[in-house]
Amino acid sequence: MKKYTRLLRVVLWLLVLAWMAVIFRFSTENADESSSTSGAVIRWLLAHFDGEFDSLTPAEQFMRIEDWSFAVRKLAHFTVFAVLGCLLTAACAVDLGPGKAFAAAMILGILYAFSDELHQYFVPGRACQLRDVCIDASGVLLGAGVFTLIRRTRMRRKT
Repeated sequence: MKKYTRLLRVVLWLLVLAWMAVIFRFSTENADESSSTSGAVIRWLLAHFDGEFDSLTPAEQFMRIEDWSFAVRKLAHFTVFAVLGCLLTAACAVDLGPGKAFAAAMILGILYAFSDELHQYFVPGRACQLRDVCIDASGVLLGAGVFTLIRRTRMRRKT
């Protein structure tokens, strides 16, 4: 069992680091690259879920994409940090109880959110925004909370 726990700990922390690298990679995109990335995602979503999008003129499509840009970008912040919160809680839970794992994940996740925004301050065209830290922290809270809830539910079922 000890070997399994060590392996689990290593795998989970590698997943945490890999996900942090994904977030870091997105944060290194300058403003134009970031807009292009989110624009492509929005275009794909609208093409698949908005029945009239393909019939719009290019100018109308551009305006529709712009209308959705802010919400999609902030939802992306929230989502990637929710995944981070879940992974951090799982990694911390190997050695800590549920409450301590949740608290540790929140602290580490929020510190990473601050460092991510600080990093963006130095990327051309990007900004360091407290609002984004709050959105990221909310994502960490949701991810950590969902993991903790699932873990507690599974533990209750075992007993």
